[in-house]
Amino acid sequence: MRAMATTQGAAASSAKRQLIEEHSYDYVPVTERHGETRSLFFVWFGASAHVLTVVTGAIAISLGMNFWWALVAILAGNLLGAIFMALHSAQGPQLGLPQVIQSRAQFGYQGALLILVLVWAMYIAFAAFDILLAGQGFQGIIGGNLTLWMILMTAALLLLAVFGYDWIHLFMKYQTWAYVAIFVLVAVVLVVHGLPLSTLNHGTFSFSNLLLATSVIAVYQISYAPYVSDYSRYLAPEKATGTFWNTYWGTCIVSIALMTLGAAIATLAPTAQTLTEVKVIGGNTLGSILVLLLAFGLLPPSAMNIYGGILSTLTIGNNFSKFRSTVPLRIVVGVGVSVIALLVATAGQGNFMNSFENYLTALLYFLVPWTAINLTDFYLVRGGKYRTEDFFNPAGPFGNFAWRGLLVYFLTFAVEVPFMNTSVFQGPISKAMGGADIAWIVGLVVAIPLYYVLARNPKAGTPDVSDLSKWLEPAGTKGE
Repeated sequence: MRAMATTQGAAASSAKRQLIEEHSYDYVPVTERHGETRSLFFVWFGASAHVLTVVTGAIAISLGMNFWWALVAILAGNLLGAIFMALHSAQGPQLGLPQVIQSRAQFGYQGALLILVLVWAMYIAFAAFDILLAGQGFQGIIGGNLTLWMILMTAALLLLAVFGYDWIHLFMKYQTWAYVAIFVLVAVVLVVHGLPLSTLNHGTFSFSNLLLATSVIAVYQISYAPYVSDYSRYLAPEKATGTFWNTYWGTCIVSIALMTLGAAIATLAPTAQTLTEVKVIGGNTLGSILVLLLAFGLLPPSAMNIYGGILSTLTIGNNFSKFRSTVPLRIVVGVGVSVIALLVATAGQGNFMNSFENYLTALLYFLVPWTAINLTDFYLVRGGKYRTEDFFNPAGPFGNFAWRGLLVYFLTFAVEVPFMNTSVFQGPISKAMGGADIAWIVGLVVAIPLYYVLARNPKAGTPDVSDLSKWLEPAGTKGE
């Protein structure tokens, strides 16, 4: 497969970009591949260069920790969680497929519906959070009806999602540069406003809260795992290495910086909404301008949720009927996904911070078994060797229900339950550990070796460990 990459890459170099993307769940032919891996740095930098990342950093402070321990959680959660999403990103150039349809290899043609529905719900929830936050930002400064603002926000992100892949890459590039400047300004305003050392030191250390904060931040990165191949599947097959590193550092750098900023802001008012506190520290004029800019900055990244919702909806539809992806079809589905996200946002206007924290925590329990199984299958069991046609053949070798993947998924989730800690449920082992939540760690420890043992097929051949080096070569090697 690696030997074919150079020839395929040459064919891809002449590919033309589409004004409005036609592909959705289907395979991207090598003749249509284009772009460079450095664009992924901007995509994943831009995808997190918004106020929701700042809000996530504030969660550690809301748990009662001081700034310094919050910083430990921010570093650990991002550096660990981003490994998984970057490994998923590297799958895109090799397979030329969206992320979640790849689950048919591990769970079966129909069994993958479980993952598709969970991921679809994730896209809807994240889009709803973004729509609500952006709408609140505009309403808080300009006034007017919140629902009307949310409708306008939804229409804007739908437009970008419909135009698709290339336009999202382009917008993220400019989003990166623009919002680096904006967040630097926010940081300067924060310092000028005053951030006493006593404020940074306020809070207590709790090992259980440290683990919980680290887990919430890690899942913020892991939650990107179902997205990432969607934005690397148009790259030439030989660019997997550069895909990994550009994705990893793009998301890590901005997330660590903005979550640190969010934690610092939260030390001034741990119970206040982040946008409200930004307005306070910036003053009436500058603060209002910053809030508007931050609210607007949610739109391009949130378009990725509508885009992912389009892809996953059409993939689910493909499980029941064969059809060709077209522009009109993508537009109709995009409108439907956007309306559902808007309705969820309208219904969830209550306690945003608690809802967001609980959502991220719950999402972790469902995503960890999937990401562990998918990555183990791709890198350790099959060595990246798949036949594209098998993903679209209900009677193919993946079968309708792959018992190994499904068994490991449900068993892993069951093993996680005693270690869970949410506002709705706390497992007995978490209680015994003083509230610590290590369910995601336990999930990885269980799922990876168990799936490897069950799924390894000597007849299909198992890659040497040296095969894995092609995915993790330092940035700047020929894979870029």
